[in-house]
Amino acid sequence: MNFDHADLSLKEIFQDHLSCCVECGQALERLFADLDAAETHIGLIRQLEEKGDALMRKAYDALETAPYSELVLLIQQFARHLDDILDGLNDTARVIDIFTPRRAETAALDLLAISQGMVRRLSAEMDHYPENPPAGIKQCREELKVSETDADLVYHEWRKSQRRYSTLSLLSESDWTEILGILEKTTDSCYHAALVLERITKYRLRQAS
Repeated sequence: MNFDHADLSLKEIFQDHLSCCVECGQALERLFADLDAAETHIGLIRQLEEKGDALMRKAYDALETAPYSELVLLIQQFARHLDDILDGLNDTARVIDIFTPRRAETAALDLLAISQGMVRRLSAEMDHYPENPPAGIKQCREELKVSETDADLVYHEWRKSQRRYSTLSLLSESDWTEILGILEKTTDSCYHAALVLERITKYRLRQAS
């Protein structure tokens, strides 16, 4: 397999997929701001998730003829983490569609903002693929780790606040616990994608030395 050609194809696919994630996050922001007219936003998010699935199929097709190697496995793992990001955003919309909350919790907006910042940082790093500078991807991974930690804190502080002050009904608290849990896991997927991208970079450097 000519990996130079495959890398160019994969770079475009992954950049397009991350663009879908950004668009999906923006649609989710509009959904949170307009829960009374959720159907339009949820429909757009569903379309973006389907587009992302098609892109991932293209990525796997690009790797299909590659011989078994650590690099191929790492790239497949990276693709799965990107897919998990978009799935998490779509799952958030699906749960909102089921639960029909009347207003968005501030913590959900905070978690969405964190995840969007992480996606944009990943997208910027993908501009350098497949020749990501080691220092650059290390900085990306460290920045995303800070963001992931911030997301954990937002989620757990919200849970603690609900236990202490019970500002929501038990049903609403359960609904938002699920929604926030999905968003928090989405930030985990962003961080794990950065980890794998760093492993891909290190593998390439070892092979080149």
